[in-house]
Amino acid sequence: MAERMTCRKMPLARYLKRNKALYLMLLPLIALLLIFNYYPMLGLQMAFKDMEYGSTMWRWHWATTDGSLDLFKHFKYLMGDKEFFLKFLNTLRISCLKLLCGFPVPILITVLLNEMTSLRVKKGVQIISYLPYFISWVIISGILISMTASGTGFQNFCKAIFGKELYFFSDDKLFIVMVVLSDIWKNCGWGTIIYLAAVNGISPELYEAATIDGANRFQRIWFITLPGILPAISINLILSLSGLVYGGFDQIFNMYNKGVYGMGDILETWIFRQGVTGGKYDVSTAMGLFNSSISLVLVLIANFVTKKLGGTAIW
Repeated sequence: MAERMTCRKMPLARYLKRNKALYLMLLPLIALLLIFNYYPMLGLQMAFKDMEYGSTMWRWHWATTDGSLDLFKHFKYLMGDKEFFLKFLNTLRISCLKLLCGFPVPILITVLLNEMTSLRVKKGVQIISYLPYFISWVIISGILISMTASGTGFQNFCKAIFGKELYFFSDDKLFIVMVVLSDIWKNCGWGTIIYLAAVNGISPELYEAATIDGANRFQRIWFITLPGILPAISINLILSLSGLVYGGFDQIFNMYNKGVYGMGDILETWIFRQGVTGGKYDVSTAMGLFNSSISLVLVLIANFVTKKLGGTAIW
C-alpha cells in the first residue's frame, strides 16, 4: 500500500524516467497494435459512403438515396437482400455445429490426458494432437478432396458400409459434416493447451485427499478436475460465442464449390465475392461491420450471463 501511495505522489516525468526501460519495451507492441488493429478501422467509413471508381475512399461522397443523405443505405440494402439472410443462416448453422460438437472435445482430451499415468504416452498424444493445427487449410482441403475422390480406398470403404459412395464435396449436408469434423480434428489438440495449464494449477493434495476419502476416478474428475478448469471453460466459451457469425473463411473458401453453395456458402465467402470479385467494397464493408457488431453484442451478453451465473467473466 505504501508503495502504491508513493507511485501516486511521484511526478509523471519522474515516474516515466524511472520506468523508461519498461515503456521502451512496450513501444513496439503499441506500434503494432496501432498499425494493424486501429489504423485499418479507418476503412469502416466505406460502409457509409458510395464507392467511386478511380478515387480513394477519402474522396468518396457519403451515401445518398435520391439525392438525400442516407448513411445506412448499404445496411438497408443488405436487410432487403434474401441472399444475405440465407448466407447468414448458413453461417449460424455451421458455427453452432462447430461449437456444439467441437467445444467439449478439448475438455475431454484434457481430462483423458490428466488421467494418463505414463508420461511418455501423454507427451506423444499431445504432440500428435497438436500437429494438425500447424497445417494450413489449403493443404488439408487438398488432402480431403483427394482422399474422398471417386474410386479411392475411402470410397470403397463407404461402399462396404453404406452401400454407396459418399461425395462430401458435392452434397450440401455431407459437406457440413466434413467441415465440422475437419475443424474438430484440426483444432482440438491446440484447444487443450489452456485447459492443461489450468489442470496443472490444481493442487495434488486435493486428489490425494479425495482418494483417501474413497472417491473413485470419475468422482475425482467430476468434483476436482472439472471445477478446477471451469474458469478457463467459461472464458473460452465467451470467446467462442463471439465467433458464431464467422464460419471460418480459410476452411470454407478452400473446400467449397458452387455445388454446395446452398448450405456451405457463408457470409465471409459471400463478402469476399461481393468485395474482391464483384468490386462492391462499400457493401462488403457494411457486411463486415454488421458481423463485427453482432460479435460484440454476443460477447457482452455471454459475459453478462456468465457473471450472473457465478462463472468467471472476462470483465
